[in-house]
Amino acid sequence: MKTIRQLRESAGLTQFEVAVKIGVTPATVYNWERGRYEPKATQLRALARVFAVSMDDIDFESVLEEGKDAA
Repeated sequence: MKTIRQLRESAGLTQFEVAVKIGVTPATVYNWERGRYEPKATQLRALARVFAVSMDDIDFESVLEEGKDAA
């Protein structure tokens, strides 16, 4: 499983590019990557399509754990 940031970087995309493909703002992608928010089901499906992975392959737990370490 990989985080949204890992998937985005592996795909060579910027936060802006992902935001355009999903139909959200770059700030939303930023907040997903930082673990502040999780995507809605429809957004999660769109992310999985953009990154060509299963929705189950997108990891949110490690993002939340990283945020705790940084605090």
